[in-house]
Amino acid sequence: MREEFSDPYLAEILDEYNDTEVTELLKYLDEWDAGTYSSVAQSILDHAKRKGFTVLRYLRKAHNFSKKGSMRVPRSGYRQDGSAIYRKGTEFLIVRLDQYGLEKIVTYGINEE
Repeated sequence: MREEFSDPYLAEILDEYNDTEVTELLKYLDEWDAGTYSSVAQSILDHAKRKGFTVLRYLRKAHNFSKKGSMRVPRSGYRQDGSAIYRKGTEFLIVRLDQYGLEKIVTYGINEE
């Protein structure tokens, strides 16, 4: 039996997956920041739907994005809103520092050419 989650968005995400996938999802969720959303799960649900991915595929793609060889804007430090963008080919990853100084993902995407 699955544990109950107080975040309805997280419950909605996890309801679609088996136990092995839930373990993977929960690991990836730790890499994210809620940004302007009420929760990380709400952010992920919205972004995945708008970008045409299943939640698990979206999280996997963001997790597997390699910053190595990507262009960072700004090159050092962070923009006024506290974020930085990594671009590689058509893919991008927007990150923001958390309270511990670790970069957390705010969004991932692919620009159409």
